[in-house]
Amino acid sequence: MLLKLLIVVVLMSYFVSSIGFWVYLFTKKEAGKKLGFSFYGIGFLLQLTYIGMKDIQAKSFAMATERELPFFLAFIIAIVFFGLAWKYKRQLRDFGSLFAPINVFLVALTLPYYQEVTTHYENVWFYAHVILSMASYAFIIAGSVVALVYILTQRDLKRKKLDSFLVSKFSSSLVLLQDVEYKANVVAFVMLSLALIASSIWSSVYVGKHWIWDPKQIALSLLWLYYGFIIHMMVIKHQKGKKASYLTVLGGIFAFIIYWFIRHPSY
Repeated sequence: MLLKLLIVVVLMSYFVSSIGFWVYLFTKKEAGKKLGFSFYGIGFLLQLTYIGMKDIQAKSFAMATERELPFFLAFIIAIVFFGLAWKYKRQLRDFGSLFAPINVFLVALTLPYYQEVTTHYENVWFYAHVILSMASYAFIIAGSVVALVYILTQRDLKRKKLDSFLVSKFSSSLVLLQDVEYKANVVAFVMLSLALIASSIWSSVYVGKHWIWDPKQIALSLLWLYYGFIIHMMVIKHQKGKKASYLTVLGGIFAFIIYWFIRHPSY
């Protein structure tokens, strides 16, 4: 019962945070921003408490189960958002209005499964694979959200729609958005690389070989190649602007399909 209550309170915290950030977005009153950040922080701390309690019950890393992954992904997204808010200070505070609703959706998916305490492959490399994969997804989501805002904002500015929602409400410059998008893509690529290495070591322990024709492993490898291509285009080919952002959004769609529709088989 306590676990269910925790999830409900986490859910409500992120919901109130969303309201606070949206109030700030429309009014620019500091009270809305403080409300948003305060309840986002409360939701994050309660998530940390929930993860600790589940781990104690399972005597392992309980978040490494398919049904708990959305909750853990929301937790990592919260870390990413706080990191961006700390690094860029006031410049990215408006993005709480986008990140908090994403967390509401992901936490809500966990609610039906709060009673299940299951262990998976008790292997540190499997846990590393899960954590690194979720971190890569979190940065892919962050990069895709920022890229989409860039595309729409750039379009409105080109059309001289200075009263459009994104131009008038979001305070981030196009240069800043491109910088955040690029860095998110680089970190996502690094995390994907490490996740695949951990997966290879894990599969060698449980299956006896480093590479298996696992649909999820193949899909993640293709995603890794795609993000390598994005970084190549940005760094070597100096691809910038809308074209680069379209590549990032496409990567986010690709990751979404892999996350939701491709599963690991049982071994």
